[in-house]
Amino acid sequence: MQWDFSSYALGATLYMPIVHHRVPAYLCGEVDFPSPSVVLCLEDALAADDVARGIATLKSLLRRGLVASGTRIFVRPRSLEMGLQLAEFAGIEQIEGFVAPKILPETAAAWMTLAEAADLRIMPTVESSQFFDPGRITALRDILDDHDKRRIAAIRLGGNDLLAAMALRRQHGITSWEGPLAWVLAMASSMLISAGYPVAAPVFDIIGDMETLKREVAQDVAAGFISKTAIHPAQVDYILDAFRVSEAEIEQAKAVLDNRASAVFQIGGMMCEPSTHSAWAKRILARAKVFGVQRDFEFVSSA
Repeated sequence: MQWDFSSYALGATLYMPIVHHRVPAYLCGEVDFPSPSVVLCLEDALAADDVARGIATLKSLLRRGLVASGTRIFVRPRSLEMGLQLAEFAGIEQIEGFVAPKILPETAAAWMTLAEAADLRIMPTVESSQFFDPGRITALRDILDDHDKRRIAAIRLGGNDLLAAMALRRQHGITSWEGPLAWVLAMASSMLISAGYPVAAPVFDIIGDMETLKREVAQDVAAGFISKTAIHPAQVDYILDAFRVSEAEIEQAKAVLDNRASAVFQIGGMMCEPSTHSAWAKRILARAKVFGVQRDFEFVSSA
């Protein structure tokens, strides 16, 4: 499997209603943007009577020019039909792509075709109750495999919609990995990540519970997710911090990728085996390049 870890650059993706009063200032360069990437939502974050204003806002922003330096900008339409409409807007090339809401195997090919025709990228969102069935994940994966994977910035897992399918919502003090979503997160992410797709972790929507957010992002990182959606700027630094790597991991990754490495060796009590750990090592170095390195503990290397 050839991995492309460039999606780590999404970092903490800030999710904002497109009609939020700060959006013009952020995207037109009047105020520094608080996160590496943003989703401007025309779907669930807007009431039905705000949609026309949201579309007008997008047109106005594109006309003024999006100059948010270094920020990757995505727009979330309400439907494939709206996506086709937005793709025709003058200046749409200023955004990186669309978030495809509530994608299904039956709609995935049309979204990919739209992305290819408009020269945009796509973040499909897995959030339907159908995806509690591994067979539906397999069907989606097979459709996406027929298209250019480079068009997919990340596959997003929609935790709130998946919880809603069970008539549930988030609880204070409980991470996604400790609640009823644990199985579907592990199943869906492992099936998609092992097929070479970057997968983004569900949003944590309890803004006042940063301790649980920190625990959850640590679990997300351990599971192989490449980013996490934020719903408030205060969450961004916590998410980015969790993706930083330790000096021990950097040392181990470089040793694994050294073409002079033994078939099996240990560093700091950890067994390293280049034949099985090379993809992990490349992931660690990609994270270090994007998020930086954090010192944790001293260790001793030995061959």
